[in-house]
Amino acid sequence: MDTPRIAARGVIQKQIVLPWSKAFEISLESLKVRFGRSLITSSSIALATAFLAFTLLGHDFLKRMISLNDPNINYLLQKQGFDLEAGDPGMAAREIWLISTSMLVCLVGVANALLMSVTERIKEIGTMKCLGALNSFVVKLFLIEALLLGIVSSTIGAVAGLGFTIVLDLGTYGFKAVLSAPFLSFIVDAFSTVFIGTFLSIIAAIYPSLIAARMQPVDAMRKEV
Repeated sequence: MDTPRIAARGVIQKQIVLPWSKAFEISLESLKVRFGRSLITSSSIALATAFLAFTLLGHDFLKRMISLNDPNINYLLQKQGFDLEAGDPGMAAREIWLISTSMLVCLVGVANALLMSVTERIKEIGTMKCLGALNSFVVKLFLIEALLLGIVSSTIGAVAGLGFTIVLDLGTYGFKAVLSAPFLSFIVDAFSTVFIGTFLSIIAAIYPSLIAARMQPVDAMRKEV
């Protein structure tokens, strides 16, 4: 798709608007080239979402164990300090605080990594803009990178949280109790974790993408990196 652009001398030129598929291709290639930095960013997302998944899954598993009303399981729960007469223990304020903090750290980490990426790619961005890339296209590149990182890292985190939950509960309550686990709730929690992690990644990418999009081509080409 071409859109008219008025040049400095008043002559109307054509400016190429690249499709989403091209933005996706460039973003994927950029992640491959900067694999090391991408791996560090992915690790922060994966760790935060793993903790979130572990907390959500553990809470659902605990509710299921209480609802079974099995004498042996009740004994183990009471041994751990749970008040069975109180019913659903709910999520402790400490857990909510830890989850919120880990998500905030994840958001800041992704934003910082993408800001560093903007600095590293100053000449690349300047070249694209000199060749006619729109600001919206530059924004697309960073948002797609954040989307890909968010999906992959959050999925890894959700799987890690699920695996750790199952292993820990298996050692605590036994194989029979794990077979009674609310696996439907586990699936919902896992998808929720992936969604939250991906959403935070995209939110974190908004500011860096705007910084990159507003960069003047001439200034970008002059900078030494």
